[in-house]
Amino acid sequence: MRKFLYSKWFFAFLALVCTLDLISDAAADVFGWTVLHEVTIGLELISVYLTVAMFLDLHSRMKVDGGDPRG
Repeated sequence: MRKFLYSKWFFAFLALVCTLDLISDAAADVFGWTVLHEVTIGLELISVYLTVAMFLDLHSRMKVDGGDPRG
């Protein structure tokens, strides 16, 4: 998972999920499709999971004194 977190594909996938979430939110509001609200919740859960996974991985790599974990 860590290799995926630090690849450009992670951010492309996160951007795609967030874009689809935005489109489904707009379509649900404009057209009144209540089914899209369920799709939106799923997309939001995926984006939250990806964001939390990235945060936790970055947080676990940080040193206590705030130094750069790479050097």
